[in-house]
Amino acid sequence: MTSETNAFSTLSVRRVDGSRELHEYARILGLRGGYLFLEEGVLTDRSGNGIRTAAVHAIPLAEVAAVDVETHAGDDENSETTIGLESAGMLNFDGSVYVR
Repeated sequence: MTSETNAFSTLSVRRVDGSRELHEYARILGLRGGYLFLEEGVLTDRSGNGIRTAAVHAIPLAEVAAVDVETHAGDDENSETTIGLESAGMLNFDGSVYVR
């Protein structure tokens, strides 16, 4: 992992059906067209040609109950994702992301 990895948090997406997805080293790219866009910073060689790329997920907002920032001691408190959510007033005291 590069030194840029600390810009990512482990995000948990809770779905309205009760299921939960864990996205390690992820950050929220934004909301658009009824979707929540997440980028996972773990690079993978999906092409099979040695080209390592990050995964981007488009999750329908209608399926999202909440997004939680999973904290690990010393890791996520100062991450770019957490700081951005706090400054936007979207981070609840329990670490979950405010959902309207």
